[in-house]
Amino acid sequence: MRSSAALQGTTAITSPRPIAGKRGANARVAPVVPRAAAIDAVTFDGAKSSAATLELKTARAEVARGLVHKYVVMVRQNARRGTASTLTKSEVRGGGRKPFKQKGTGNARAGSSRTPLKPGGGVSFGPKPRDWSIKMNKKERRLAMATALQSAASAMIVVDDISGNISAPGTNAFNKSLMAWGVGASEKAYVITKDANENVAKSARNIERVVQTDVSHLNVYDILNADKVIVEASALAHISSFFGENGAAWE
Repeated sequence: MRSSAALQGTTAITSPRPIAGKRGANARVAPVVPRAAAIDAVTFDGAKSSAATLELKTARAEVARGLVHKYVVMVRQNARRGTASTLTKSEVRGGGRKPFKQKGTGNARAGSSRTPLKPGGGVSFGPKPRDWSIKMNKKERRLAMATALQSAASAMIVVDDISGNISAPGTNAFNKSLMAWGVGASEKAYVITKDANENVAKSARNIERVVQTDVSHLNVYDILNADKVIVEASALAHISSFFGENGAAWE
């Protein structure tokens, strides 16, 4: 996983931008700032292409790390199924009869063979099914996602057309394409396409170090966990349009 220091942004921000109409030392600062970064671009065969630019609205440097961390915690916690369950002493089958008389045996007194102190007994304070989900405001989530994407710009590679060049599933061919795009043999990759393409999904799913998705199902944890983020050119255009300064994400 890349260092959390990357969340400080790819372009240095010397000072926060003041909100219009506010001046002086106590002026409020804008909650988001636009940042731009150049991204390496290649063709499907791996040949160098003209560089692309990623410019998204991101959280200010002093709050970016906390905001993205909050979103990662929400995503990971909401993925918990919450189905772990154990039986208490009253729920375990048996144990209704006193196992031996109170006195005269030399044993410690016992009223049930299903006490948590004995093998096969109930569990004290064990887990029960519960809902682990937590909530986060929609615009907070979108701002955290945009910040994470912008922080990954240094590890991002744009490929002109992935879906159109994979006509049939093929794990070996896709692995070779990853290497041609600049992904090392031991590097984790997050592949983002514009649409949910079945051939791409089947080609990538058997490669343990690769996670593939489309732009409508981005995962902030996978973005931060990847060593390289491979983005289809059309997917990058959608991301820039949606999370840009005047994008639909902020409406």
